[in-house]
Amino acid sequence: EEGEGGGNDQQSSPTDDQQTQQQQNGPINRDYLSYEDFIFFMLSEEDKANEISVRYWFTCIDVDGDGKLNNMEMRSFYAVQLHRMQCMGHEIVPFEDMLCQMIDMIKPGNNDYLVVEDFLQVECAQVSGALFDALFNLNKYLQFEQRDPFMERQKREDEFETDWDRFACIDYNRLAMEEEAREEEAMEIDWVTVDDEDDDGDDFNSLGLGGASEAPF
Repeated sequence: EEGEGGGNDQQSSPTDDQQTQQQQNGPINRDYLSYEDFIFFMLSEEDKANEISVRYWFTCIDVDGDGKLNNMEMRSFYAVQLHRMQCMGHEIVPFEDMLCQMIDMIKPGNNDYLVVEDFLQVECAQVSGALFDALFNLNKYLQFEQRDPFMERQKREDEFETDWDRFACIDYNRLAMEEEAREEEAMEIDWVTVDDEDDDGDDFNSLGLGGASEAPF
């Protein structure tokens, strides 16, 4: 719908902007991430509950582009995580066990494959991202496996509306503490430097090399 000024009130999503850019400039083919790409990835990585993130990760797994995630596609990604579990000495979680757990949480319309609409169900929006973690982020998946029910309840009752808000607040506080620690360290270095200069001055004066001195005659 158009607003009073005749413009379109609905803002386009990052995916819409990228699609428009590709239509105008052709496919994006480069060996690096732009700043916009990095922000888009960070938002998708830290908040897997929103629709844009779900569609992003779904597309990554949907190798054949048929709009369905089958066992073969998911197994190929999970094989990397199995190798990492072995290398890091973690207890191995077989693919079948992981998938069975995810199917129970997501409750898809068809147990043979997953479609993007399965992840967008309101009742499983907060847990569907666990499948993406299982396939792409081993640390987060292990945290999910070892989650504390009390901490999970606190997480649900905190002031943050999204995982991104929670991540941004925690990371900002971390950066602020690191900056404060650097400033305190710099102040300590300055004080040590001043003390050393005072000690050097005292030694200089004790040798009779500083200040006024009487003539020998």
